[in-house]
Amino acid sequence: MDLLERYRSLENPRIIGLMSGTSVDAIDAALVEIKPKLRLLRLASLDLPDKVRRRLHDFFKNKADTADLLKMHWLFGDLLARAAQKAMGEPGTEGYIKADLIASHGQTVFHLPQEEDYLGFKVRGTLQLGEGAVIAEKTQCLTVCDFRPQDLASGGQGAPLVPFVDKTVFYSPDCDRIALNIGGMANITWIPKDRNALCLACDTGPGNVLMDRLAEIYLHESCDRDGALAMRGKVIEELLAELMQHPFLRKSWPKSTGREEFGEEMAEGLYERALANGWPIEDLMRTLAAFTAASISMHIKSAAKGKVEIVTGGGGVNNKAVMLELRRCMGEQAEFLSMESLGVPAQAREAMAFAVLGHCCAMGVPCNLPSATGAGRDCVLGKIVLP
Repeated sequence: MDLLERYRSLENPRIIGLMSGTSVDAIDAALVEIKPKLRLLRLASLDLPDKVRRRLHDFFKNKADTADLLKMHWLFGDLLARAAQKAMGEPGTEGYIKADLIASHGQTVFHLPQEEDYLGFKVRGTLQLGEGAVIAEKTQCLTVCDFRPQDLASGGQGAPLVPFVDKTVFYSPDCDRIALNIGGMANITWIPKDRNALCLACDTGPGNVLMDRLAEIYLHESCDRDGALAMRGKVIEELLAELMQHPFLRKSWPKSTGREEFGEEMAEGLYERALANGWPIEDLMRTLAAFTAASISMHIKSAAKGKVEIVTGGGGVNNKAVMLELRRCMGEQAEFLSMESLGVPAQAREAMAFAVLGHCCAMGVPCNLPSATGAGRDCVLGKIVLP
């Protein structure tokens, strides 16, 4: 019996989901069981070395060549394997748990969901670094990687993929819910209480990414912790009104975005404008927090016509300014719940979701959500690597 056949025969497989998001600060490794229901056994996090983070930012700015790309693809596979090993524990010790499968999202460095002309042809694409063969070899585990391209090839955006899991984990028969993740980008999953209604999802625009870059420039920190700087400022109303005219916000669902639209170039341009106009930096930071909140609220209100529960997760929920502005935008229409209150640690949510997607791939089960990604059909996502 080969490794894939053996996996398919398991009654209760243990899976590690690996996730490195847009914020590029750490790799989260969630070790889960999925039967009889999804359950987190252990969460480990591997901080990315500063030199790796800096080099990844070079990729975001197109300041790296193909040799660098190859080397980082291999190196990131090694870091992903280390995160998985950290989640399993030390072999031979009492707490060691051997995973049956590892599902790796990798690190997105470029996402091109819309067709563009290239050499006289129409192309699209998405690129996640982290060689799956390195993960499989170092861990000796069945590995699934490269989840997004199949959805793209089938006409979808390749994102968001987590709603496939959200619609089950966060469903309530009593009320409509929104699963909100505020990471580098912000995204929502609309989960109606009517099971016959479509579950919809999209990226709403920037989450923390613009604020994080401003914090790096001004505070020499990776982020504005707890929104402390933003809380000292006030919204620059004319700038917020301008930001809310961004073309991405006007696109219809489903849609996805990334640093290509909301990244370092945009943040650095806004910083230069603030200096030129004499805007206090704390006011610019508060305005970016308000932009994140207003763009999220706009998308929620386009789906939710009545009262809704918003289930929140991601690093942005710790930013007091973002959450204050979001509550103000939503008013009495929304009640806020944490993902933790529903049994899903917010830090683990995406890694847990990719563990489920990896299991589906190994079992040959479609696991995209065409109503969320825009794909033309249900697809099996991911590529299987045998150690």
